[in-house]
Amino acid sequence: MNGTPLTGWRRWIAGAHPRRTAVRAAALGLATFLLLRFVCLPLRVLGVSMLPTFSDGQLRCANLLKYRFREPRRGEIVVVAMTGNHAVYMKRVLGLPGERIAFAKGQLIINGRPESEPWIENRGNWDMPEMTIPEGEYFVAGDHRALPIQLHTLGTVERSKIRGGLFFP
Repeated sequence: MNGTPLTGWRRWIAGAHPRRTAVRAAALGLATFLLLRFVCLPLRVLGVSMLPTFSDGQLRCANLLKYRFREPRRGEIVVVAMTGNHAVYMKRVLGLPGERIAFAKGQLIINGRPESEPWIENRGNWDMPEMTIPEGEYFVAGDHRALPIQLHTLGTVERSKIRGGLFFP
């Protein structure tokens, strides 16, 4: 542009300093890429397995750094990757590595003791025999216990499959 000032629509798009605008746009693009690749994963809730906590169609944002320096805790909602970050489930951590877990008439039982679950509105009638959670794995399930246990995706997941937690549960 040989030092000639931009006018009209060109100035509106590129600003008064096109090179500076291009550098800023590239920096913003790189920052957005890094943020969405390594820190924040946008999610859309599909299905009713997490009712009443989350409704079908809601948007959430997963924090991919949440469990980088600590392990998931009971009651936390985690994002479990099935194939990369393209197919993920949101589930609640119910059992930790090495614990014994069971369900009896809808009541969660950990190491032989009933566990309080304030996030559950309807316990349903889930029954599951006691099992020991292997080391390095967590037991996860959805919150919608009114649905029969056979309709849920639940069970143990390897720690490496837990990609993160939610920014705002």
